[in-house]
Amino acid sequence: MNLKKTPGINSSSMADVSFILFIFFLMVTTMGTDYGLIRQLPPMVDDIDITQEIKERNVFVVNVNLYDLIQAESKVVEIGQLRGLVKEFFNVNTVGEEFPQKKDTIVGGKAIRMNRTAVVSLQNDRGTSYRTYIQVQNELAAAIHELRDEASLQLYGKKYDDLDEDTQEFIGKKLYPMAISEAEPKEIKKK
Repeated sequence: MNLKKTPGINSSSMADVSFILFIFFLMVTTMGTDYGLIRQLPPMVDDIDITQEIKERNVFVVNVNLYDLIQAESKVVEIGQLRGLVKEFFNVNTVGEEFPQKKDTIVGGKAIRMNRTAVVSLQNDRGTSYRTYIQVQNELAAAIHELRDEASLQLYGKKYDDLDEDTQEFIGKKLYPMAISEAEPKEIKKK
């Protein structure tokens, strides 16, 4: 009987080839990355007593329900109206019982009215769409940024972004802080 051996394939270099292919695909393939919201939390305010009770007139309440209806101070409003209402609420020149308490301070020889107690309270429903959530966040932040620009133009003749760091800190932390409080989402009924 004549038994012939079948010739085999030399597989000693297969491990090297597969390792090189593995490295190649790692370098060429792009991995999916998760993108989140770029939000910076407002800095802590040092000189406010957080144990004192916040008066109702110092809080601007914004609710967004699961139908994406925006309610500001118990009135249903459009997204385009929200910025103006927040600016009016935060503006240091608006006075009256329905607006936050103001305090006059002397800065550089000038008497400046400061709004140290105002805060926006935002409450979303669990069913609120991301689009509306982001739009509301943007409008609230834009209102405060516009007030900062207006104050810096009035006081220093420059836009807020063009000011030096110390002056920006004064306007950003003392005059118009980013005082937006966001509560945990809950079930908000249509009112």
